Amino acid sequence: MTFIPNQEYLVKHAIDVIKATYGDDVSVEAKNKDLLKFGRSKQVQTTKSTLMTLPTGVYNETYVSTNIIDTVSSSSASDTEIITVEGHTISGGVFTFVTQNATLNGQSKVVLETSLARVSRMFNTGSNDLVGDIYCYEDDTITAGVPSTGTKVHCMIENGLNNSEKASTTISNNDYWVVTEFYGDCLEKVNTFGILHFEIREAGSVFRNKIDLSCNDTSAANHEFHPYIIVPKNADVRLRVSSSSANDDYSGGIEGVLLKVV
Repeated sequence: MTFIPNQEYLVKHAIDVIKATYGDDVSVEAKNKDLLKFGRSKQVQTTKSTLMTLPTGVYNETYVSTNIIDTVSSSSASDTEIITVEGHTISGGVFTFVTQNATLNGQSKVVLETSLARVSRMFNTGSNDLVGDIYCYEDDTITAGVPSTGTKVHCMIENGLNNSEKASTTISNNDYWVVTEFYGDCLEKVNTFGILHFEIREAGSVFRNKIDLSCNDTSAANHEFHPYIIVPKNADVRLRVSSSSANDDYSGGIEGVLLKVV
């Protein structure tokens, strides 16, 4: 039988480690928020591809260092619902969490009230299902609501869904993310094998791989951390997959608890 330490002890241990490593006092109760980031990509390559919806031929998000993500639009003229956009602004390397609403205007551009450097999530808050692909991007030329430059797209809602699927996020200057587990699944029906890569980029650094895990078309992957992994403030996190063949379908997610700096 595998020994699993008391979960309250593991959270307390994470709080102590954060204080010893980063000098911050943090609290679970001050935040009272779980965080699950799940995503899917139907075009995973043999090289690392992020589990998120992106335009065809784009396999990883291109990160930006200024607040230039400012536009949303749909590929369908029928979409006039309100969508919520969650993300972060950046100033001096410090991320601030922002949530805002935007009313879609079909295939026409809609400018966000607050321009962003990161977009973590989009979802439909209206009363009707979305019809087209919804894009959040740096201002660009568009054709029937679709941005011309795929690398300028930072979040999408795929047609047929009402929320984005993006296994990637950013942690604000006020929070730490204590990750309890992550998982992945190969959704192909043929003999396919993939390696999941859980990556963290701390402020001013590069993405570093924290752990690899394998899955295939008959067996999903899941890993519980004991002790929990700590994602510090102002860090980027993503889940990527390298597959045994190109254009394969995978899903996965990362979950844990947010702690607020007090």
